[in-house]
Amino acid sequence: MTRSIEQTVQPTKSLSHGDPERSMPKGRRAGFSLRWWWIVPTVLIVVLLLLPSLVVIPMSFSPSEILTFPPTGFSMKWYENFIEDPQWTKAIGNSFAVALVTSVFAALIGTPAGIALGFRRWRGQGIVLALLVSPVIVPPMVIAVGMYVTYAQFDLTGFWGLVAAHTMLVTPFVVVTVIASVSQINPAAADAARSLGAAPFTVITRILLPLALPGIISGMLFAFVTSWDEVVVALYLTDPGFKTLPVVMWDQLRERVDPTVAAIATILLLITILIMIVVLLRGRRRKVGN
Repeated sequence: MTRSIEQTVQPTKSLSHGDPERSMPKGRRAGFSLRWWWIVPTVLIVVLLLLPSLVVIPMSFSPSEILTFPPTGFSMKWYENFIEDPQWTKAIGNSFAVALVTSVFAALIGTPAGIALGFRRWRGQGIVLALLVSPVIVPPMVIAVGMYVTYAQFDLTGFWGLVAAHTMLVTPFVVVTVIASVSQINPAAADAARSLGAAPFTVITRILLPLALPGIISGMLFAFVTSWDEVVVALYLTDPGFKTLPVVMWDQLRERVDPTVAAIATILLLITILIMIVVLLRGRRRKVGN
């Protein structure tokens, strides 16, 4: 009797310990294989999207006087040309100033709108949100022409004209990120503060704004990058005395193909990647903290 029990148990042990693939539940095996089916196309899509942008990196180190790929050697002279040429340094300063002021204005406008749209539901909320994000949907050329015709009547070009135009373009990013942060706040916290006698301004500044701060910072980073790289509207609203970096790059590409453009594109690409890494790390830390 004991021997028959051992013979019955023995195959069960070999099945469970000798072949882990069979012992794994069927649903888990399917999920494991499906994960690999998703990873392969995802990696291919990422490579196809990034490859055209990554080509400029080796081209920026080419010693040739024109853009060539693959490069025939290695040289840093185009980065030196970028640093030493006052046209480039002035343009990068203009772009930084416009992007910084634009991101601040976008936060001042988009934060109240995001709190109003994300904290509580109300009638007509979807229509208002669609109107606020419409600048992202409308083709940039249409927006650029409309802005040029409108702003030219008030002689609003150069720095402040571009700041006003970029603020309208990038505010939707702040609105969306603030909505994502505020929608996770429990309304009971604000109701409890109000029931204890807190004024509406105190509830906003002490409860809503601190909790929405990650969304505000993320939105400002997206606004900064978008304003920094924008060229279509900038072509219409800049003047000979004030040009941003993308406009100067565009002019250089039309006149002569200088590898300095590849060096600047590499720097812009690295800056954008670093900002995106910061945004992702902040989001990951927030999830871990929760």
